[in-house]
Amino acid sequence: MQRTIIPFLIISLIGFFGCNQKKSSTDIINDIDFVTIPAGQFTMGADLHPKYIAAGQNEAWRSIFIQDEFPVRDITISRDISISKFEITNAQYEAFDPEHSRWRGNFMDLSTKDDEAVVYVSWEDAVAFTTWLSENDTHYSYRLPTEAEWEYVARAGTRTPYMDGISGDVYALNPMQPEQMIAYNYQWPYPFTFSNGCRSWVSWKPENCTGVEDVYPSKFDIKDADLTVGQNRPNGFGVHDMMGNVEEWVMDWYDVYKPAETIDPAGPIKGDFKVIRGGSHNNHIQHMRSANRMASAKDDKHYLLGFRIVRIAKDSPVPTPSLLPDNKPWATEVNPARFQWAAPTEEPFFSIHSLYELVSQAENGSHYGSDQQMRQFGFDSEKQKPLSLGPLYTHNHSPTITWCENGDLLVSWFSGESEIGPELTLLASRGKRNEDGSLSWTEPAEFLKAADRNMHGSNLLNNSLRLSNGTDSTFTIHQMASIGVAGRWDKLGLGYRKSTDNGANWSPVKMVLEVDHALNDGASMQGNMFQTTNNELVFVTDDDGDGIFNTGSLIVSDDAGETWERRGHSSNTPDQKRIAGLHAAVIEILDRDGDGKSDLLAIARDNGQYFDGKAPQSISFDDGHTWERSPTVFPSISSGQRFSLLRLRFATHTPEFSKGSPILFSGFAQGDFKARNGEGEIESISGLFVAISFDDGVSWDVMHRRVLSNLTGDSTSMLTIAPWQADNLLSRKDGQEGGYITSTQTPDGMIHVTDGKLIYSFNLAWVIQ
Repeated sequence: MQRTIIPFLIISLIGFFGCNQKKSSTDIINDIDFVTIPAGQFTMGADLHPKYIAAGQNEAWRSIFIQDEFPVRDITISRDISISKFEITNAQYEAFDPEHSRWRGNFMDLSTKDDEAVVYVSWEDAVAFTTWLSENDTHYSYRLPTEAEWEYVARAGTRTPYMDGISGDVYALNPMQPEQMIAYNYQWPYPFTFSNGCRSWVSWKPENCTGVEDVYPSKFDIKDADLTVGQNRPNGFGVHDMMGNVEEWVMDWYDVYKPAETIDPAGPIKGDFKVIRGGSHNNHIQHMRSANRMASAKDDKHYLLGFRIVRIAKDSPVPTPSLLPDNKPWATEVNPARFQWAAPTEEPFFSIHSLYELVSQAENGSHYGSDQQMRQFGFDSEKQKPLSLGPLYTHNHSPTITWCENGDLLVSWFSGESEIGPELTLLASRGKRNEDGSLSWTEPAEFLKAADRNMHGSNLLNNSLRLSNGTDSTFTIHQMASIGVAGRWDKLGLGYRKSTDNGANWSPVKMVLEVDHALNDGASMQGNMFQTTNNELVFVTDDDGDGIFNTGSLIVSDDAGETWERRGHSSNTPDQKRIAGLHAAVIEILDRDGDGKSDLLAIARDNGQYFDGKAPQSISFDDGHTWERSPTVFPSISSGQRFSLLRLRFATHTPEFSKGSPILFSGFAQGDFKARNGEGEIESISGLFVAISFDDGVSWDVMHRRVLSNLTGDSTSMLTIAPWQADNLLSRKDGQEGGYITSTQTPDGMIHVTDGKLIYSFNLAWVIQ
């Protein structure tokens, strides 16, 4: 018996180890099938008319935001290229990076088999793979395709929305078979846009309305899909899976198309994000259109994203980027000189400024039907190309504000038709400081956008405190943004960048903390940001629920943004020890527990759930790792509202009894809440108000509260606020009713409070005198 078993075991072991030996780059090169694509010309960009942006009643109110697919250009691909017939697989990629195997099946068991398309690879990972192949091949070099090469191959001679060559009603076109739709969890039909009244969780939704949230699955609705390469029929060039399966990285930085770049274009020389093409499983099929463009940070990775490669001869030239990206109004003619701030004045001052007014809805109900509307949206209808301003959508919300060393103010907010849609973008407007000290505001323009990714808010913070104590030597603005993988806000990651020239130019976006969007709680930038006296940069983010309501947690850097850590997060902090409520406003306060260290104070939205209608406050005595909860004197707030807290470092009128510099609180009043009205008299107020604490947040005297209105008597004023462009009637005792509030104070003592559209500017003297 032993004579039979032992040889069998030896043969089995030899077979086992032989089959599991690591493949070399030469093995992988031989394993990858390539298709040679002849040089040629094609028309690149939108194959749909710009009318689909406006999408009037004839288009069933279904806007397709294709502005970045213009201008359409005739492109020459001057040399033959060989492109991988299939997307790179797990087995192929892991011969280069064996540790990647830990990502197999990381989310919903996606991509577990050797021959499935690899996912969870960044642009940097993909480039490293091509470098590894190139270094071990004496005849060929390998790289990612350029965006133009990718679309040339994908179209394979077609000029229709999808590469199947079928034309017709774009809303009815679906290149996928019913079994494919189920197997890949593809989403269809194209949704209505919110601007024309379609949102499934409001009662006034039109009948038979398919809204954005109906077609972009939540992370709980993502399904496993077999991503084995080559299952779907090839296109006209014989290349598989250019439409669907997984998204694919290309070489280019993302920017608007340049009309002059027509021969082997390679995009701009720098940017925020790298281009992605092709669409994917568990997403809407419109992202599979041949012209559709997506983008992500070059170090981002997630369950939708893979790549394919191009092979060229060693002596073949590589398309080289040569153009600079377009400048936006907020980045144009930015003064580099340091501003000499005036001393804070003791004369009361108050003003209101509106950053923009949306062009009124057309008679037929369209928000983008006229040339004037389209210009504000950021598109030249006559020349059929995007403008440097916009796109200003109908819903503008979740602002952030900071000041610059040159005296400017910089305001950013998100803009979209729906908070859930992939069009949601971050816009900005710069208040340029004039010689007389006044501000001139630029038109709203895109500030940060990963194409077709939900950009769900951001925060801006300058390092003025670190500069004042000598920790930093260069004025820097930090930005942290929430970046989705498609539609919805439940699959977010955190992207960070910084600027050292007053926000004119920015570093490329770098993803921080967890890379897995689908399994990431605590990535929604809906709180505020601040600096601590021990030189930490702190951003506040929403977190998981605690059984009562949502909570908040902190993202902290002690090395000027190089590395970040979480504090008080749901992954390591008990429910009742996190910040109570969501969209928290947090600041540093003086020592309250006698340990000689500063503490933290948070006040957040809770819809009245924690303390019977009183807004909850949370105090941390351990740098934000755990929190103790109690009620405040302020009314709770609910949907469409957000608090703000601000340390007034540049304050006058500080009473002798003050404990530290004053704290400014911005909130919304209701019921019998007393404060000073526009005339300075005490009465019950409603709407947006501010309050000052001179004892470091322990108390908020009624004499130091004031509604944000300077109206007197019976006079009123109608203002349009940012969220959903709602009209609000202001009076001496009524402030605006809603808005996500953010605030900053400039060194001249001026306080600026904004909802992302209206900017209230006032000083401490106006609040308390």
